Amino acid sequence: MKKLLKPALLIFIFALGFFYYFNYIRTVGSGTIPIITYHSIRDDNEEANEYVVSCEKFDDMVRSLSESNFTFLDLKDVEDIVYGRKALPENPVMITLDDGYADNYTNVFPILKKYKVKASIFIIGSYVGRQGFLTFDQIQEMAESGLVDFGSHTYNLHDLFQDGANKGKTWLSVKREDESREDYLKKITDDLIWNNTVIYERTSVFPTAISYPGAMVNDDVKKAAKDAGLKIGFVGADKTASKVGNLDPYEIKRFNMRDTTDIKNTVRFLKSSRDN
Repeated sequence: MKKLLKPALLIFIFALGFFYYFNYIRTVGSGTIPIITYHSIRDDNEEANEYVVSCEKFDDMVRSLSESNFTFLDLKDVEDIVYGRKALPENPVMITLDDGYADNYTNVFPILKKYKVKASIFIIGSYVGRQGFLTFDQIQEMAESGLVDFGSHTYNLHDLFQDGANKGKTWLSVKREDESREDYLKKITDDLIWNNTVIYERTSVFPTAISYPGAMVNDDVKKAAKDAGLKIGFVGADKTASKVGNLDPYEIKRFNMRDTTDIKNTVRFLKSSRDN
């Protein structure tokens, strides 16, 4: 019995140490670019959508990061850091929001102004003006504030194939079964160029960043992004942050935030240093 107890006790101690390390000690590490991702920020969530976060939780996160002396980055900051034109600041963090929901203006923007912090929104150009999504006037107002910049989430290639061999894949990430690779590459490149134009016309800033819908990316998508003039690309749902000097500029990692996210522990986890 005693012989069995020793291994069991060792396993328990190891498991406890592992849990403690990953929940109370581990951080993103020095020389990394911690990026958090949101989608819709609103209090009504009857559909229990995992991508909806309450206004209170978002406010708590922004306040906690601000009070913890994080340096808030925008898309130009990240691009400059990635390409060596700017040094990584002390405790950097970036707030991103995907899709361009209307609540990014009604609920997110006031919180950003309240704490005077920056955030970046990736918009789907063809969705602008639709019910539930940002309008061009709202985009322009936020851009002119200096607190919000905008990146691409495609013009009209965000949605998913509903059936066939590509079911569940985004229109950006795979070609139609009856489509040649040449036609596919032209289609996705043209889409990204057009979305850049839409964003530029309303913000007076040519976008150089893309967030891939569904975090689905491949070599063809990265080629199209480069050909469209985009310099950096973002994926999501990773367990680690991208380390400066050892990253693919077109696959920068982000952390998805949920309403259930432990804010105190997340803020602790996101802390890093300027050592890269």
